[in-house]
Amino acid sequence: MLTPSVLERARGNAESLMTDECTVTRPGEAVTDPATGVVKPASTQVYAGRCKVQTSGGLASENVEGSAAQTMGAVSLVWSLYVHFPYGTPGLRAGDVVEVTESANPLLAGRRLRLVSPQSEKTHATACRWNVKEDA
Repeated sequence: MLTPSVLERARGNAESLMTDECTVTRPGEAVTDPATGVVKPASTQVYAGRCKVQTSGGLASENVEGSAAQTMGAVSLVWSLYVHFPYGTPGLRAGDVVEVTESANPLLAGRRLRLVSPQSEKTHATACRWNVKEDA
């Protein structure tokens, strides 16, 4: 039986795997400096703390129907990319940008990922999970 204490322990275990650090910002309206005329993008920090970058997939997917690649029988791998935050992390929205500020994996530090949609809608969630895409 899943008791509240078991679920709390599971959430703690999930968070213990979140060894990356990140900041999440929400893009805003660009602001023009009246003295210089320089336009700067504005953003608001909505989260700073632990996270984990996760991939899953590797599913073979046929390319777009009717394309030359499909005609030649090409198959591409499709990977899903996620960022996990501690359970109950408030205030995140689609379009927010995650910047990985520290990671044990040097290939992740400095990466910018845009939140696409939440993946935490389940009864016994142990983390706040989001689908993400590379931020251009």
